[in-house]
Amino acid sequence: KEEEKEKEKEKEVENEESSSDEGESITDMFKHMMLQQSKQQEEEKCDPGPLDEATIEDIVKRIKSGKIKKIVVMAGAGISVNAGIPDFRTPGTGLYDNLQEYGLPDPQAIFDIEFFKENPRPFTKLAKELYPGLFKPTLTHYFISLLEMKGLLLRHYTQNIDNLERLAHIPAEKLVEAHGSFATAHCIECKKEYNQRWVKEEVFEERVPRCFEEWEGEGGEMVECRGLVKPDIVFFGESLPRRFF
Repeated sequence: KEEEKEKEKEKEVENEESSSDEGESITDMFKHMMLQQSKQQEEEKCDPGPLDEATIEDIVKRIKSGKIKKIVVMAGAGISVNAGIPDFRTPGTGLYDNLQEYGLPDPQAIFDIEFFKENPRPFTKLAKELYPGLFKPTLTHYFISLLEMKGLLLRHYTQNIDNLERLAHIPAEKLVEAHGSFATAHCIECKKEYNQRWVKEEVFEERVPRCFEEWEGEGGEMVECRGLVKPDIVFFGESLPRRFF
């Protein structure tokens, strides 16, 4: 009988230990579930949701959290406003008024390729006011450059022709200048490429840049092209750069 009692006690101890282990196991599972739920809630707090609904603050949080790895920037004239670049399209601005002597039908005629072929002087005068080197990049330009430094910038598309992205050291391979830029220039007739420095010198001397490429004519005499040399910015009536596509 004593042996039976001892065996019963041993079983009771085993049952107690087993139930204790089960209790601890359930407690551990519960703690794990609560921890997972807490982590999920924290992630949801950090996740601002779809970008089409996100605020600037939400986007900043997402960038900081490392959830955004590749950023494409699409920029227009707004990022250069604080650089002091004048508005040439709005009647009443000094730049527009200064061009009235040329009898422009409207401000955008300055960037019309057919108008340019007939009368390049309005654009030449405008180019002197807008030429790269007169203005400095804004904080927005440097922010985009910072994205590149952090390895986050996939591509930067810009409609601007002011070259401020280049001055902010955004690399050429990440930059798509949808409307071209002043960085290069070509003759609109023979397509000869010209150095930006020479074109700038001509513009600042208030001379219309003309092509001096020569070739031998039918009679053996040398013929000079004399075509208009234009910075490679896209005019109305011209195709967008290949790189844009």
